[in-house]
Amino acid sequence: MSLKKNFIWAFAGNAVSAFCMWLILILLTKWAAVETVGVFGVAQAIGLPISMLLSLKLQVAQVTDARDEFDFGHYYALRVITSAMAVLITAIVGFAIYEFDTAIIIAVLGLGYAIMSFREVFLAVMQKSERMDLMAVSRVFQGLFSLLLFGCFFWFTKNIVFAILGLVIARIIVLLFYDVPVSRRLLHKNGYSKPIVPQWHSNIIWKLAKTTAPLGLVAWLGTLFTSLPRLFLDKFSGRENVGYFVAMSSLLVAGTMIIAALTQAASPRLAKYYAENIKAYKVLLLKLTIVGIGLGFTGIITSVFFGRQILTLLFTPEYAKHNNVFVLLVVAGLLLMLFSFMTVGLTAARKFSVQVPLYAICAIVCCVSSLFFIPKWGMTGAAASLIVCYLTGLTSCLCYVKKAIRIKQPEKLLEI
Repeated sequence: MSLKKNFIWAFAGNAVSAFCMWLILILLTKWAAVETVGVFGVAQAIGLPISMLLSLKLQVAQVTDARDEFDFGHYYALRVITSAMAVLITAIVGFAIYEFDTAIIIAVLGLGYAIMSFREVFLAVMQKSERMDLMAVSRVFQGLFSLLLFGCFFWFTKNIVFAILGLVIARIIVLLFYDVPVSRRLLHKNGYSKPIVPQWHSNIIWKLAKTTAPLGLVAWLGTLFTSLPRLFLDKFSGRENVGYFVAMSSLLVAGTMIIAALTQAASPRLAKYYAENIKAYKVLLLKLTIVGIGLGFTGIITSVFFGRQILTLLFTPEYAKHNNVFVLLVVAGLLLMLFSFMTVGLTAARKFSVQVPLYAICAIVCCVSSLFFIPKWGMTGAAASLIVCYLTGLTSCLCYVKKAIRIKQPEKLLEI
């Protein structure tokens, strides 16, 4: 399947899935108090970093493993271990820090994140086979079932814990009745003759864990970019402001789904180009950057002239009062998009370890700027901290990409 078709399928799948998750947040803003939206945002800020740290970004490593250094069963086995650890640690952190009602929400949402992470070992099979159409169908099913069950459970119980349980059930259904059967068929088609089960070779699993640990650290540090401003807002400005901030941030879902679609579709091709054709690698990365700049500036202009109307229509007039924060969030979204494209360029070049200090610097910048800006300016300070963080990441990552290209080009010259 061509890169263009793969992008279209990836975009469609991510668009529907992201749109459904966004509608879930819209339902909360319409049916629940702002404080409830804030609690949901705090739960995300606790659960997502833990899930990302322990995910080790195995899907990325699995997709870019062009030489099949590790077996599918080894990825499967490590995913089982890390998913179980994520559920346990999230629950422990929630009950250790927060009151019981909030801790329950954190624990159940952590279970949902773990199942979503577990599904990735099967989605990676579809992505590596460049069957983004099958992956898109999985994401569509997950999005629709999640929206349906979350909405129904919340409508009948008025309890966010049961609503989140709806998300968990939806993800389990898609995993068992779509992801596993489709992946099994693809693996057999690609010549994989072993049983589709975890392979418990401890030395190989440990080697895989060490190989992908930098990716897990990078993913964890990346989630801190959004989690830290929410947690500092909760501490210094109150949970209500967290609710406003989370709702407005959700409108950046359009940019997020484009990033996801482009990176998922381009990752296998970028990895192949870096190994075989450095010129094609540079051209594809440049195309991604141009698309990101164009989309980002379109979003900024829209937020400046129509932001208030958008916030009033989608949420309530109270949200529209904070349009200045929304504009800053869109600016941050542009920088995040460009930062993400540079990161996928590094990942395609298998430059995993260099991303750890890069993201660590960004996380420190985010933490320091949040501590400086948020107590003084609240939500405006939170948005400003994201801008500073993403700008730092973009400039640093660009330097690493240029270095990776310089290292590769002499090799090609020697071959000629």
